[in-house]
Amino acid sequence: MLGEEVNVLGMRDFTFFAAEAVSRQSEQRRIAALHALSEGKSPVTVISVSGLMMRTIPPELLRSAAFELRIDGSYQPEAVEEALLRCGYTRTAQVEGPGQFARRGGILDFYSPSDEAPVRMEFWGDEVDSMGYFDIATQRRTHQAERCVILPAAETLPSLSEGGTEELCRRMEEFARRYASKRSSENAQKLAANIRADAQRLASGIIMSDADRYLPMIYPMASAMDYIPHDALLFIDQPSRCSERAKEYARQTGDDVKEQNRRAMVASTPDGFYMSWDALIKK
Repeated sequence: MLGEEVNVLGMRDFTFFAAEAVSRQSEQRRIAALHALSEGKSPVTVISVSGLMMRTIPPELLRSAAFELRIDGSYQPEAVEEALLRCGYTRTAQVEGPGQFARRGGILDFYSPSDEAPVRMEFWGDEVDSMGYFDIATQRRTHQAERCVILPAAETLPSLSEGGTEELCRRMEEFARRYASKRSSENAQKLAANIRADAQRLASGIIMSDADRYLPMIYPMASAMDYIPHDALLFIDQPSRCSERAKEYARQTGDDVKEQNRRAMVASTPDGFYMSWDALIKK
C-alpha cells in the first residue's frame, strides 16, 4: 500500500543444547531485519510480539560487527577470514548455506544473512580481482557484485562480548567459583562444572552452537525495541491480544529456562532472556 519494502521481524528459538548442525534461518532473517533497522534502511517493519520481547544483540554491537567489502577495495584474505570467524561463520569445504565460508587459495566464498545468494571473491595478492554472486547447486557465478555487507551469522556471539572471548571466559570461571561456593546442592555443583567446561571450550577456540545459554552474560539487555528510531510511528495492532501473547511468550520462555535450570545447564532466571511487555510499553 505504501510502495515500500516491508521487513518482517519474528521470533527464533533459543538454542540451549549443543548440536553438530543447528538451523539458523529464522535467526539470520532476524539479523538482516535488525541491521536494516539500525541503518535506517527499513522504512516499514512488522514485528511480532515475541520477536520484540526476546533478548538480542545490542544495536551498537551489531553495527560494529558488520562490515562492507567492495570490488575496488584492498583486503588481506586472512584478515577477512578472521573477521568472518569473529562473526560466527563456520569454515566449510564448500559453502552451502548462510553463515558459512570456504577458502581455496586466492578464492574466498561466503554467505552473509544480508544476501539472497553467496558471494565469491577472487584475490590477486591483497587486491580484489573479482567479486560476484554464485549458485549453490552449480557453484557457478551468476552476476557481479560491486559491494556486499557481512553480517554476523548468529545473534549470540561470545567474541562480541565486552573484552572478547578471553574476558568472557574469565567471568564464566569466576561466576562458577562463586556459584559453587555459595551452594552445596548436587545440581549447583554440576552447573558450576558445566560452566567451567564451557569456558574451557571457548578458550580453546571451539564454536558453541548453544551459546544462547550464556546470552545474559554475553550482552547487556537489549531487544528489537532498541532498534526502533525515536521518531518512528509505532502502531500496536490489537493491544489486548498483544498483551496476551506477551504473557504466553513469557510463560513459555520461563518453562524452557526452568527446565534448563533443572538440568544444570542455565544459571540465569527466565527474565534474563526477554524484556517484559510492561518495560517495552514504557519504552
